[in-house]
Amino acid sequence: MTLEGLNGLIKGLESQESWQAQKQFRLVLQHWPKSVGFAVARKTRPIAIQRGTLYVATATAAWANTLAYERLNILKKLNRHQHKPLKNIRFSTAQWAESTDTARPTQAKVQHPSYVGEVPHLPKIAPQTPSEAFQWWAKTVQQIQLSQALCPQCQCRCPQGEIDRWGACALCTTKHWK
Repeated sequence: MTLEGLNGLIKGLESQESWQAQKQFRLVLQHWPKSVGFAVARKTRPIAIQRGTLYVATATAAWANTLAYERLNILKKLNRHQHKPLKNIRFSTAQWAESTDTARPTQAKVQHPSYVGEVPHLPKIAPQTPSEAFQWWAKTVQQIQLSQALCPQCQCRCPQGEIDRWGACALCTTKHWK
């Protein structure tokens, strides 16, 4: 029995029919940045190939919409490197969060500066009138504000992330930008 290199072993496995789909997907991943451009590749992530259709997660719906118009050009570029050509591409935001969590497990999630944290637990009683709905909303906002920081300039309550980022609340910061 002779020892084969890892590359030889992988090629042997990929030649089996059950591994053809995996090989095709690997080729897509390899050529994706060159086919769509590096800026687009940062906002997109190929997820799977099913029945000749490539499924791609996008960061936003706007990216999905824009790329849907460009799909034929992208298909043409990707199919240059495929043994079995892809038939279609579908873009969606549906799996963006899962794909980024598994692809970059060491990257910390960055919260938006206006993130207010967990909303306090209030009774889930369905309001019956508009007045009750307003009262429930007002109590929720008051509970959230109790846990927020004070802006050093205007002394209003605001998310701590805004103060950390700009040194003041968003309203005070935008006043200085004008």
